[in-house]
Parts: sequence; structure tokens; C-alpha cells
Amino acid sequence: MKKNIVPITIILYTLFTLFFFVKSKTNQDTIYFITGFHHDIFGADNSGFFNLANVLKNYGYRAKIASSYRIRHLKNAKYIVVFDLHPKKIRRIKKLPKNKLILFAWEPPCVIPYNHDKKYLKYFSKVYTFKDDLIDNKKYFKFHYPRAQEVIKNAIAFDNKKFCSLIISNKSSNHPSEIYSERKKVIKFFEEYAPKDFDLYGWGWKQEEFNSYKGTVHEKVDVLKNYKFSICFENSKNIKGYITEKIFDAFQAATVPIYLGADNITDYIPANCFIDKRKFKTYNELYIYLKTMTKEEYFMYLENIKDFLNSDHSKVFKGDHLVQTFLKAFNLEKR
Repeated sequence: MKKNIVPITIILYTLFTLFFFVKSKTNQDTIYFITGFHHDIFGADNSGFFNLANVLKNYGYRAKIASSYRIRHLKNAKYIVVFDLHPKKIRRIKKLPKNKLILFAWEPPCVIPYNHDKKYLKYFSKVYTFKDDLIDNKKYFKFHYPRAQEVIKNAIAFDNKKFCSLIISNKSSNHPSEIYSERKKVIKFFEEYAPKDFDLYGWGWKQEEFNSYKGTVHEKVDVLKNYKFSICFENSKNIKGYITEKIFDAFQAATVPIYLGADNITDYIPANCFIDKRKFKTYNELYIYLKTMTKEEYFMYLENIKDFLNSDHSKVFKGDHLVQTFLKAFNLEKR
């Protein structure tokens, strides 16, 4: 029996060595995505998230979702992409090779402050952010929310549309940039002065507190299209370049957005495509402007929206552009 121990040990050692060698080589062909709250972005057939996984496959790489709790085994990966920097991730992430770590910071400071704290961003070789003030194209790179879509074909007739809506979850924050509180101000204005001209939808609201609340929605655009105007307030204000899906959902629904958020919004979207909340000192002024708008003026907004969505300026807000942003992050040339 003792004579067999040595060869068995050698065989087991060889098998373990071969296993970990193969696993290491496999990881080197894999780009891992730690998506957190975004969950499985690719789907069963890898066609989700603008077909990014299949695009990477054409370059010889596999895209896989990794759990935040299993990332210590990813040291041999080609790259490790982190979506938003949650506190629970930091302890594990900082043990991984910096040259392979790439952060995509989707959420603003009032939602995830770690996304914008350089004390934690130092662990990443590249940080992709919407904040124009940070971009240096060395460590900090620009990315855009990919939500620009064509205007729906079955737009509701002007005279059949209700007046104004807001579709948003009920959130709060103590961060100085938050504008959750501003949303509640506009809700209270309409409920007090024009209750028949406003409907509220989304998660976390209570009918006993907000009389305008109509419940949650399954398809946002299907609800928005029934209104002439939509309140589109970002989570944060005065962050240059922070332009999310909210204004683009209104565009797609053939609804005129009332916007508040990025202070340089017109660097990206023409001023004649939306109603800028900052131009009105009070909500009463805004309401009068909306109520006295002619049908011709309204349709001019919609035509301007269509022109913008059909122009080259809107391309940075589309899925193809985001895919190219990822390819650049991975140092892959466009094909």
C-alpha cells in the first residue's frame, strides 16, 4: 500500500495542476461583469445589453456575470467590470489587480456616493462616468446612458391626451445635489391647484398621502404617451453630463418633457426639445405656460424632438455607442 502512495500523490498533484492551469487559461479569455443591482444583463441567449456578449465573442472573449461574493477568484480574468461601487464590494475589489479593474458609475452621488469618491476610485485603472468635470481620457472616461429611441408610431392625438404625468419611485436623500424633494414640491403644487391635470405613478407612493397617485406601471412609454407633458427631474441637479433615461422616455412617447437636472443639458440636447424648469420662478408660472401653449407650439416641440433623435447628436445616447465605449475600455478596435 505504501508503494502506491507516491504515484497516487504524483497523479493527484498533476491533475490539480492541470485543472488550475486550464482554469487560469480560461479566465484569461473571460471578461467578468459584477453588475450588482443590474443582475443578469445579458440574458439566456446573450442578446441583452445591446448584444455586448456576442460582440465580445467575435473578438475571442467570453462575457460572464460574477457575483460580488465570488470575485476573489477572478485575478486571472482579462478584465473585471464593476457596475457601481457599493460598500460591500470594496473590501473584495481592492484585492484584485488594479490594471484589470474597470468601473462604470451609473448612479449619481445622492444614490451611491462611493461612485464619486476618489478614495475608492483609486482601486480602478479606468473609471467611466457621466460627470463631464472629471473626464481626462487617461483614468476618467465619458459614457452616456443608452436610452435614445425613435418616437412611437401610434402617438395619441393631441385632443385625446391628458395633461401632465410623473412616473418615478418615491426616494429620499440628504445629499446636497438631490432633487427628490423637488419632485414632491411639483406633486403638491398640482394636487393643490390643478388636481385634474396631473397623475402620479411609480413605486413607494401612498394614496392616502398623495391623492394624484394612480399606481405602478408595467411599460413606462405606454403610460407616458397618454399625456401632453411629463415631469422629468433627474435624481441629482447641477451635475454636468448627468442625463439619464427620463427625458428620452418622454421623447419616445411623443410627450414633451419638463426637465430639471444637468445644468449643461443643452450641450447635448437642443433647448427647443424640452421645457426647462429653470426658466420659471414658480410652479404657477410653469403651469400657466403649459396651459396657454397652442397646439402649433406643442407640435413644434415634437418635431424638434424627432429632428434631434434622427440627428448625429443623439447617437451618443444609443446602444451602439455604448458597445463601442466598452470595446475602447477593453482596448479592442472597432470591426
